[in-house]
Amino acid sequence: MTEPLIIDSDETLLLARRLAERLGTTPGDAVAQALRAYDEMPATRVVTPPRQPLGDREAFIADILARGAAVRAKLPPGTSSDHSDLYDEAGLPR
Repeated sequence: MTEPLIIDSDETLLLARRLAERLGTTPGDAVAQALRAYDEMPATRVVTPPRQPLGDREAFIADILARGAAVRAKLPPGTSSDHSDLYDEAGLPR
């Protein structure tokens, strides 16, 4: 015996009916087909690599500074992080 799936959301029911109409089937079959298709998709979970020990602290800091310099080198001339023109004397947005 199968367990019934109860859809309490009007939006979800509307989407199931639209999909069923496009597929020429019932809303229940349309939901089943959509779930099967989703289940077959490759997992896109983000896997975080294990943390590595810092090792040489000075080399780590030098690497970060070198990366920052590489990014700055790609910025157009005159680029600035000064946003003072966006705020008044009290620090509030103009």
